[in-house]
Amino acid sequence: MKKLLLFIVFCLSLISLYSQRRFDWKIKVDNELRDVIVVQPSNPAPPGGYPVVFMLHGTSGDGEKFYNISGWKELGEEENFITVFPSSLSWCFVEDGIEKHNTKWVNGDLLSIPCAGKPQDYVDDVKFLKRIVQLVQDTFQVNSKMIFASGFSNGSVMIHKLANDAGDVFAAVAGGSGPLTELDSTNPVNRIPVWFIVGSLDDRYIVPPYTSLPFGGDSILTYLGVFLNRALACQGLTQTFIKKESNITHTYIFNEAQAGMTSKPYLFTLIKDMTHEYPNGANYPLSAPKIFWEFFKQSVVTSTEGIGNLNEQILIYPNPSDGKVNIKAGYSKIEAIDICNFQGINIKRFDPGSTNNQLNLSTFPEGIYFIHIKTSKGNVTKKWVKINN
Repeated sequence: MKKLLLFIVFCLSLISLYSQRRFDWKIKVDNELRDVIVVQPSNPAPPGGYPVVFMLHGTSGDGEKFYNISGWKELGEEENFITVFPSSLSWCFVEDGIEKHNTKWVNGDLLSIPCAGKPQDYVDDVKFLKRIVQLVQDTFQVNSKMIFASGFSNGSVMIHKLANDAGDVFAAVAGGSGPLTELDSTNPVNRIPVWFIVGSLDDRYIVPPYTSLPFGGDSILTYLGVFLNRALACQGLTQTFIKKESNITHTYIFNEAQAGMTSKPYLFTLIKDMTHEYPNGANYPLSAPKIFWEFFKQSVVTSTEGIGNLNEQILIYPNPSDGKVNIKAGYSKIEAIDICNFQGINIKRFDPGSTNNQLNLSTFPEGIYFIHIKTSKGNVTKKWVKINN
């Protein structure tokens, strides 16, 4: 019996060791006690620190709801990044001519429909979210260049506001069913890539006699032109686009800068037969976390090259090998080289100045390793296999 109890305790310890850790924080900002859920993946921080993704809920939601349904914490465990689920405060607002009181982020969506009576003492939610970023950085090993935000509905309106007001902290944002509002339109402090998606059956945008948003052709750009053109102006972009299509998505990529502007891409995707929801792969056959995560990773590589191009430029050879490895960096300058084992734990760092991009790993045991290469144009991780002759 004693041995069985010891075995159970050992198993529970292993589960605890190799599982995500959830932290429920109370943060006081501007005399308001705020709630936020922070989730750390079970694996150690990758070289350079954990990326961080915020998920912002919509009207009437909270951090707990999207902790449970968004799919971000599961992807965070799979891809080894921290996920953050903050909660907004409740406010009075008008919806369909009726005064309501519920959770809502303080942005143009809320401020444009205030209730009658005494003005509300609105808080600064940009300040709140930046405060969370600082606390996460103080608590965990974080990659400050890979802090992102996603949002749904009113939360998607908020990520558009972050793109304009907090581009000095967030590297890219992506959201669904909530566009940039007029009150949030301003000259960005630092332009960052933005991706906005909406479903063709989203009733927030359907105006009678239409029963759905136009999926054929490019008429959606006219139908939602007020919102899209407003965002393009803030991004410093022209209306020139590249279109990518699948059987359920039409994606418009705007990446041509206006004359004299330093711009960043704005992507818009119309999703066929999707209602007012945040797609997680279960409620609709598309996962916003998965497509947004790839967009986030690509956005930090460089403003002129995609992650695929950089990945193709950097070569390691021979692979497999008995320990002698050469690294070809293309047009990039290598700034650091880290060797991680199969569990992602950093076991050795090389100074590229002393190695001439040639590594001797002959003393390493046979197995699979990851070589993390930090360059002047972004970071790339390559898998390498050590064999003994």
